[in-house]
Amino acid sequence: MRRRPPALPRQAFASLPAGGRAKVARSGLRLGFSSLTLLALLGAAPARAMDPDIMSVIGQPLLALAQRPEVGAVLRPASGGHRSVIAEALREPGPGVGLLDGQYLHGHGCNPEGCRVRGIFLAWDLKGERMFMLVTEEGRVRASIPPDPRAWPRELSAPLSGFAPALAEAIGSR
Repeated sequence: MRRRPPALPRQAFASLPAGGRAKVARSGLRLGFSSLTLLALLGAAPARAMDPDIMSVIGQPLLALAQRPEVGAVLRPASGGHRSVIAEALREPGPGVGLLDGQYLHGHGCNPEGCRVRGIFLAWDLKGERMFMLVTEEGRVRASIPPDPRAWPRELSAPLSGFAPALAEAIGSR
């Protein structure tokens, strides 16, 4: 025999419109909503895509941008087999994180011997919640997200030129 989920207190339905209350009371809980859906029904605010606190990374080392939850959620799975190299490169010195056109947070870090030895360029699109990353090691590109730099926004060519001038000319050429 299937057990019914526990009933919610009456005040849990207060934030729902009248029709929604009846619908949830009739069928929603019996169908077994996920906890995320249940929180939304209870009025818990979802995480905002563009948290104003993300702007606090401007002027900070690149690692501060990578540690932001919205960036880290994309960076971790995208890093794949390059995690250790990316982790080391994120700690390399470089200029502080900058803001471009009110849309892109960007920065880079390079080995003291040069970006060709080891370096990383990281940009975060505040509006589209997309990440752009380029990792160099021993004179070659070790990782690029997206893989084809021609798919990158042309606006990032200026900040990328401080990291890899030759690649800055190639981005956004699609």
